[in-house]
Amino acid sequence: MTTKIKSRVNNKNKINNSKNQHLNLKFNSKMYFYLLVFQLLNLLTLIMQFHPVYLLFAIFTLALQFFVHIKNVGKIFPLALAHHSVDRLYLAPKILPSWLMLLFAISGCIAIALAGRELGLLLSMVHLLCFAYSLKMFEISSRKDLYQLVVLGIFVATSSLIFMQSIYFSLAVIILVFGNFLILINFFAPIIAIATQTKLLAKLCFYSVPLAVILFVGFPKLSPFWQVPNVESAKVGLSDSVKIGDIAQLALSNELAFRVSFQNSTPEHAQLYWRAMVLDDFDGVTWRQGLLEKGQSNNYTSAALEHADRSTNVELRGNGLAYQVIAEASFQSWLFALDFATSEQGNIGQRNDFALYYRGIISQTLSYQVTSFPNAILSAKISPDERALNLLLTTDNNPRLLSKGRQLRKLYRDDSELINHVLADFNQENYYYTLQPPHLNNNSLDQFYFDTRAGFCEHYASTFTYLMRAAGIPARMVVGYLGGEFNPNGNYLSVYQRNAHAWSEVWLPDKGWHRIDPTAAVDPERVETGFSTNLISQYDDLTAGLFSLQPLRAMWWYKQLKMQIDAIDYQWTRWVIGYSGQQQSRFIAQLLASLKQRGDVFYFLLMLAGLILLVYGYKTAQAKVKIDNKINAIYLNTLALMARHNLVKARSMTAQQFTEVIATTRPELSAHFFIISNCFEQLAYQKFADDMSKQERNSQLRKLQHSYRRLRWQLWLAKFGIR
Repeated sequence: MTTKIKSRVNNKNKINNSKNQHLNLKFNSKMYFYLLVFQLLNLLTLIMQFHPVYLLFAIFTLALQFFVHIKNVGKIFPLALAHHSVDRLYLAPKILPSWLMLLFAISGCIAIALAGRELGLLLSMVHLLCFAYSLKMFEISSRKDLYQLVVLGIFVATSSLIFMQSIYFSLAVIILVFGNFLILINFFAPIIAIATQTKLLAKLCFYSVPLAVILFVGFPKLSPFWQVPNVESAKVGLSDSVKIGDIAQLALSNELAFRVSFQNSTPEHAQLYWRAMVLDDFDGVTWRQGLLEKGQSNNYTSAALEHADRSTNVELRGNGLAYQVIAEASFQSWLFALDFATSEQGNIGQRNDFALYYRGIISQTLSYQVTSFPNAILSAKISPDERALNLLLTTDNNPRLLSKGRQLRKLYRDDSELINHVLADFNQENYYYTLQPPHLNNNSLDQFYFDTRAGFCEHYASTFTYLMRAAGIPARMVVGYLGGEFNPNGNYLSVYQRNAHAWSEVWLPDKGWHRIDPTAAVDPERVETGFSTNLISQYDDLTAGLFSLQPLRAMWWYKQLKMQIDAIDYQWTRWVIGYSGQQQSRFIAQLLASLKQRGDVFYFLLMLAGLILLVYGYKTAQAKVKIDNKINAIYLNTLALMARHNLVKARSMTAQQFTEVIATTRPELSAHFFIISNCFEQLAYQKFADDMSKQERNSQLRKLQHSYRRLRWQLWLAKFGIR
């Protein structure tokens, strides 16, 4: 009797010890390696947003973790997975002491708080998330820690979609999230083949797609509640001030600026002048927006920018040209449109120089609808203040050009004749259009016009505008983009930073503000067809190098592939990324109107389809429920049977862990119990994976029932000391 009591006590102690041991999470070398790899991949999605200090910290922590892992498995990194046994389990290594972890945590939070002004709210939150993710890998001791680590990794990967939303990057993030979930399944069900695990997860993802689509289409679109960080340093493309040579630098950039799709036919290249900003304040070196345009804020939300009677100063002529613009994140406020542009969107305003602007900062891809009237007359009458601003000159920087303008005024009393004379000089004299203009002392227009005679669009536009003002004609410089590349696969126009352009506007009586492009007089090909032959050769020379793609870009198949890839990304941007709150409201309104119009027929078809799906799902599920219920009942009965013999499964244990406990404490029972536990685990997952046929399930069920009967017989015999 005493022996039996001692045996029972020992068994209970072994079970309790085993229970405590399982509180400490164990890994094999492959699993821990996968966690490190996915930590690296998750962080790489945000690498362009990281502060240099955190980037160094992340590199240090990852390198330390990889080093400890390699040391732990006892193999050199390339051979660790190939030669080390993946079945050997070990506790996650404790790399750093608790006091040092606490010091890192406090120091990191303080550093992020101090850098908050520089980073902004959004990036501060992202850095805090990634910092927690980096530290969490150092303290994986329980199942809860593993859950938290994987969930943090998923949040890190998906937060990158705030900054980049192209279809290809989005697919990469989805695959990465899929891999993070696969880690969890692989850890808690290692006996299931990786192919089965993948199918299981793919099915669950597929089942979630309808709900995701419904939420995307119908859930209210809310504006971001954060402010974009690093606005000043993140600005892309054109600037609100232009010096001689600035736009020539942009001409070498292949970065996308915006894309346009017209409702009808696309206008000719020479008509595609995409106005961004009007610069009418010139100090002799730099062109800026004039005093009438600045207002009190940088994002042009001041009421000083808008006039109530602007519409009365515009005479619309001809039919409107409707199109949709999808602008890339520029961290600026101005928008791009053809003259004269109007938009009914509430988040878009119009300045008193007729340029459009966004009420805020364009920190993400922005879609907006525009209607333009190319033949409209702008400002048939001009105010005295506006005339004075657009005649303002600095007399110190360019005396020869000033004198030239005054001489032309004496020779030509008619403004049109004077303008044609200046353009003829550009065309007939030895002026050259180049991406590499000679250096000008203090950006001297005198030196350019009379000496070097070689420049880019801003050289000619700036010089022409200055000459007009010197001759008494109100003039200003406009910067934006010219032309674009048409993609027939998607029927849209792509405008790149290399399409940046500058031109002039002069005010003429009864004609208002009239566009004059001096570039057309110097290099007509640039205006009519895009890059001229001369510029193309210069561009190839400047971008050529050891790893240049110029030979590849000339191949037909490369061009076709690139256009197809761009077309796919454009449709994704247009219909998914550009799905705004206004588009949502219009879509839901149209859907409700359609349903109301078609009424009974639609609802009948919807109910019929739903009924068919329900019947099919019920019959499919019932075919497996009977078997699965029996499997669950047998396993639960087995656990109850074992508990009656002092073999209790702890709640924190998995089926596999309890099997290990039985093998240790009662090895004579392990054979049949392993079969029951293994069948239960497989069939429980196959319930979702659906890889097993009905015949296979029935076969497994019979095997399970047989093992249960044998196990019950063994336990009954054990009561009498028979083993």
